[in-house]
Amino acid sequence: MQAHPMTEAAVQRAAALSFLIGWNQTPRDWSLFLRDGAVRAIDDGQEALAATAAYIRYGGDLAWISMVLVRPDQRRRGHATALMRWAVKALGGTRCAALDATPAGREVYRQLGFRDLWGFARWSVPQRLPAAPGIRPLADADWPTLLALDTAAFGAPRPTLLRDFAARLPQAAFIAEDGSGFALARDGARGPQIGPIVAADDATARALIAAARNTLPGPAVIDLPDAQRGLAGWLTQHGAAALRPFTRMALGADVPGDPKLFAAVAGPEFG
Repeated sequence: MQAHPMTEAAVQRAAALSFLIGWNQTPRDWSLFLRDGAVRAIDDGQEALAATAAYIRYGGDLAWISMVLVRPDQRRRGHATALMRWAVKALGGTRCAALDATPAGREVYRQLGFRDLWGFARWSVPQRLPAAPGIRPLADADWPTLLALDTAAFGAPRPTLLRDFAARLPQAAFIAEDGSGFALARDGARGPQIGPIVAADDATARALIAAARNTLPGPAVIDLPDAQRGLAGWLTQHGAAALRPFTRMALGADVPGDPKLFAAVAGPEFG
């Protein structure tokens, strides 16, 4: 079976693959890759695609590789490695190609030249969190501040992605009254995801996380950097639990930006 460029017509089947494997992406997430990047897929005619890989570009110097997925019955056939080689070749000349790896994927990516940067973990947040002052709902006039905060933390502009998140769950979009941080969230196939969250300090981060979490029905997930030990302890006190680890990795230059500003990343698929 050969890999081919995926089109919008296959988005539902790509979403079926990610759901089958236990991930949280919606068809709208997959469409973002087609709009601002590319997806390569192996299609054997089943309801869920056999295998995929994708990348999304953020400006001219940074690209994010993700959605390297293989249906369980198609594993151990070299699909993931072949699709990763396609992505790396397609991004040749990009200053930094980055990804967030599971423990199993990390070893594959190291063989392709990727190196570890830092870790984070996915957490389940099953209940409401104590609210705190200093936070208000995001307004249209706040977008320049929000985008500047995210670019400082992430290192590259991604306005299309962030505006898409805010449009999907506008009730969970908040900003600190002093302009020192923001929170967004988005819907997921298995439940909502909080992030990205950028905050200048721990108190602002807690207030933003609580504000976003308390607007969402049912359990939510959040991807918390390992360095945020204070936030991890606070979440644990309020019933949250770590689910799975990830490692941020890079090929070429290091990922730009300042990860210390992230209280939560956007997710392994988007960085």
